[in-house]
Amino acid sequence: MNQHGERPRAGAPAAGDNLEYRLAHLSERIAGGPLGELGVRLEVRGEAVLLTGTVPSTQCRDAICDLVDAELAGHQVHCDLVVTDASSPDHAEDLA
Repeated sequence: MNQHGERPRAGAPAAGDNLEYRLAHLSERIAGGPLGELGVRLEVRGEAVLLTGTVPSTQCRDAICDLVDAELAGHQVHCDLVVTDASSPDHAEDLA
């Protein structure tokens, strides 16, 4: 299953759900946990949560998207994380 893109969730959010507070704690968990990703941002956009930033691998992207989906069950999540290209250059850089 492709984890990139829109990730709809069924069900309504719990009553009294403070989404901004939950997003702040989730951001801290992503940055300080085993994933250690500092460049990931979570924002409320209308009725959905937008997840943006750059990560080093598809495994990292999938782990973060899965974590956010699990923590924000009942909310629509758009996972727009970009995977960096860590491959070697295929040609010399022209500095002239």
